[in-house]
Amino acid sequence: MPSYKIGLDFGTTNSIISYLTPNGELEAFPYPPPNGEKYIPSFIAYHSDGFTEIGTPARTTAAHDSSVETYGNFKMRLPLPESEFGKHFPPRRTPISVTIDYLRELLISTENSYSFSSEKGEIASLVVSVPEIWQRDIYNLGRERLQELIKKDLGLEKQLIQLVSEPVAAAAYYAWETQRRAKEKGTEPFSGNILVCDMGGGTFDVSLCRIYGDNKVEVLYFDGQGDKGLDSAGVAFDRRVVQQAYTKKHGKPLDEKAPEFITLLKEFESVKIGSHAIATRRLTNYLNAPEDKAQDEAYKFNGYTVTLGEVNEAFIPIAQGIQNVIKRVSAYSQQQELVIDRIFMVGGFCQFLLVQRAINDALGIVKNDPRIDQTFNITSSAYAISYGACLIANGLVDPTEKYIHTLGIVLETVNLYTGQKEKLEISLIEGGSNLDALAQCNFFKEEITPFGQKIAITLWVQLMSKGTKHQESMPDMIELPNYSPQAKYRVGMKVDRSQIAYLVIEEVRAGKPIEYKLGNVISKMFPGYILIENSYEEF
Repeated sequence: MPSYKIGLDFGTTNSIISYLTPNGELEAFPYPPPNGEKYIPSFIAYHSDGFTEIGTPARTTAAHDSSVETYGNFKMRLPLPESEFGKHFPPRRTPISVTIDYLRELLISTENSYSFSSEKGEIASLVVSVPEIWQRDIYNLGRERLQELIKKDLGLEKQLIQLVSEPVAAAAYYAWETQRRAKEKGTEPFSGNILVCDMGGGTFDVSLCRIYGDNKVEVLYFDGQGDKGLDSAGVAFDRRVVQQAYTKKHGKPLDEKAPEFITLLKEFESVKIGSHAIATRRLTNYLNAPEDKAQDEAYKFNGYTVTLGEVNEAFIPIAQGIQNVIKRVSAYSQQQELVIDRIFMVGGFCQFLLVQRAINDALGIVKNDPRIDQTFNITSSAYAISYGACLIANGLVDPTEKYIHTLGIVLETVNLYTGQKEKLEISLIEGGSNLDALAQCNFFKEEITPFGQKIAITLWVQLMSKGTKHQESMPDMIELPNYSPQAKYRVGMKVDRSQIAYLVIEEVRAGKPIEYKLGNVISKMFPGYILIENSYEEF
């Protein structure tokens, strides 16, 4: 069987796998093949006989058999502290273990004849998209856990190239597709700044990117509310609509863990997607005459009805979240004198009219504005993140991402001239550096003489390279490799393409560096924080 370099959009609600066909066309993988969903629900069911289901079959099982153990939206739980796992999972499960099981069934299971490897062939390379906030917020454990489970638990260490920000992946697809079209037409390809707005089931993130040269993409600015702002995402909207409809009919809300709620949620999501065209026309009429159309039917599902006015009411918190994010984007663009040349709305929920209207209103966009590219249809926009990840995996687009924080350490050493102990503060990672430059370790220029075989190291972080340097002692003494009283050491740091930082210690003569992953240490320094431009806010 052939091998493939694939892109995976691992979403909160749905996931998409993309690959290149032999003639170079982008294609989304259906599950179950050959005629299943290309928008694969991120949902899993564990049967008592040991059989595991994922995707639409698992959601169908959950809706009709309450005795089966099922999970959805588990991606949102990956960044949680381990102490909070028990709030959402029984002792034998964690968001990590459930994610491993889901991705194994989807990608590589030999027992599942529907997995990508069983149906298409070996996975040669893999790029996985993650929420922008996972990349941006230094404390977030989501990216580290996802990378670890893909490499170690799924055995794809050599195949995983990187985790890439979802908006960056979408910009990569836009750059490639517009250049491909320009070559076909013999015109100049697009070059300029594109604002990618990504709203899916669990996050709302934006990135202002510069597209230039031969499929080059550079991130200029990023913002969003991530999984801390679930009132600004599709899952929360669907739940509010279902609760509205149920409460209106029965006079009380429904337990969201009840099988009936899961059934109604599934039915509403199916109706929402299936009636996209007619719902868009109805909402357009409502927005033109809200008082006259407020009581008109918007959706009907499983014996329940919601009106256009009720849909708009459920959307109000989302609109407020969009306005807050876009306001910061606009302020930054004006401050830096950056022009937004194009706007690209991606992710499933960004195809919803009220989302598009809220983004356009916040940006001052009017109908037929040339900044909105009408040549990208719903399918290409919905699949854009997965397509972009696939293009990066195949080396067809080269995104340039930066690490925005400054990192360093404080350690006790022996002064070579006086023989006295001294504390040395060292800066090892300069904020704003390109990830490509940080892939190789940045060593401190001077050699270090330790007191003994074990040393204590204090890590410091300057968030977004501004303000206070936050410090945290590493939890364990570090045992030096190849120790002897005469040994000399180099200390340094590196950041991989998934924006995970490592402390590196090397005995000079041996030249074999030892790496220590810093994710857990850093996450303890900033519990409960979410970064936005120029500040961070506590939740």
